Amino acid sequence: MMSATPDHAEAGWLVRLAESADLQHRVGACQHPITVTGRVVLVERGTGRILDDPDTRSSVVLRCRSRRVSVCPPCAALYKLDAYHLIAAGLHGGKDTPAGVAGRPRLFITLTAPSFGPVHLGPDRHGQPRACHPRARRVSVRRGCGRWHPAGDPLIGTSLDPGGYDYTGQVLFNAHTGRLWARFVQQSRRALVTTAGLPRDVAASQVRMVFAKVAEFQARGVVHLHAVVRLDGPDGPASPPPLWATVTVLERALRIAVRRVMVGVPGGRRVAARSLRWGRQFDIRPIAVDGGLSEIVVARYVAKYATKAAEVAGIDLGPIFCRVCDGHGAHPVRDRGAGRLLCRRCSGTGRRPGVDLRELGDHARRLVETCWWLGGQPAFASLRLRRHAHTFGFRGHFATTSRAYSTTFTALRAERRHWTHGQRAAGLGLDPAAVLVVGDWRYTGRGAKAGAA
Repeated sequence: MMSATPDHAEAGWLVRLAESADLQHRVGACQHPITVTGRVVLVERGTGRILDDPDTRSSVVLRCRSRRVSVCPPCAALYKLDAYHLIAAGLHGGKDTPAGVAGRPRLFITLTAPSFGPVHLGPDRHGQPRACHPRARRVSVRRGCGRWHPAGDPLIGTSLDPGGYDYTGQVLFNAHTGRLWARFVQQSRRALVTTAGLPRDVAASQVRMVFAKVAEFQARGVVHLHAVVRLDGPDGPASPPPLWATVTVLERALRIAVRRVMVGVPGGRRVAARSLRWGRQFDIRPIAVDGGLSEIVVARYVAKYATKAAEVAGIDLGPIFCRVCDGHGAHPVRDRGAGRLLCRRCSGTGRRPGVDLRELGDHARRLVETCWWLGGQPAFASLRLRRHAHTFGFRGHFATTSRAYSTTFTALRAERRHWTHGQRAAGLGLDPAAVLVVGDWRYTGRGAKAGAA
């Protein structure tokens, strides 16, 4: 564990702390602060002797730490900063990650979803206007659209043919995105061994593939994944990969893997069984130290999407299921055989009181309703879709990394916390390294009496 005393800290560590403290002032106070009451006791590590014990309890206002910019922009800005440092550390080193990772084979990839039906198109990825389906081939949408939707038009991403759009397929794809990614990682490691032409156990003892990924919601309400993939040696970031593990070999293995991934989904009531795969568009780009797709550009791009959710698709709701009955609308009654007791909290609807979906657009509302309908079918009970109806069935983490990619969000926050506690110990004339900080806090509610800590 890193010492909290500035004498033992590297200069870059102090700079990061200063930048973080300055950013907390610049982004402003939390919009949904949490108030806790208690005290902090300083204890000597070796003997357990209490060095400082305040007689009175005090109230402290903490940040809500929401990562979503639509919920709390100030806290989302801090989360974005941590996400940037986490991704950047795995690209050029820092935060206990060796600088040698900058010379490793690295690729930035984008995994897309298949098409579930034509949607209204906005400007292209370069921001250039384009006509929206001027000549649609399908008979049901023969007239197409032909309009030039400007950026921000609420029609962008909505279905051009709601009657023929595969809402069920899109919800099931979102629900299985995590499993598709797990299969992709598994197949990538196998393809890496095949491409190298080595036995599996030999290749596994020479190279390790690590990653950091983030989920991005498209305007049509489906999830794409962006990821940084890196090759390390057998000891992780501390050792370089063998000479045969090049960017070319890694790219070839990823292209083979994406075609092999398939997840089978069983059928249900009025839902046919299907096989889910990634979309045709698979973007893969090398990361350059200077010029081209730089490390800074990649880290900023990934961090940007770490603070966004389904609001880009026209929905900004919290979970809509009733927490009392877990969205079922009723409770099983043990003393009355197989009967069920209607939930009084939601009056049997299974939805949280006060939820109104009429404010949503037609496309977003259909996705939510499809998710809710599928969540009530026994065949999809394990997906718990009603819990995730507000994210169109997506139930994974928006930002995940391999264990050996770089640092973690927990470590970044602990670094700031240790420094703060060290400052208090130093102010009392104590050695921060010999002091154990013990907190005794209780939640007392939400309030905005002061700026969040």
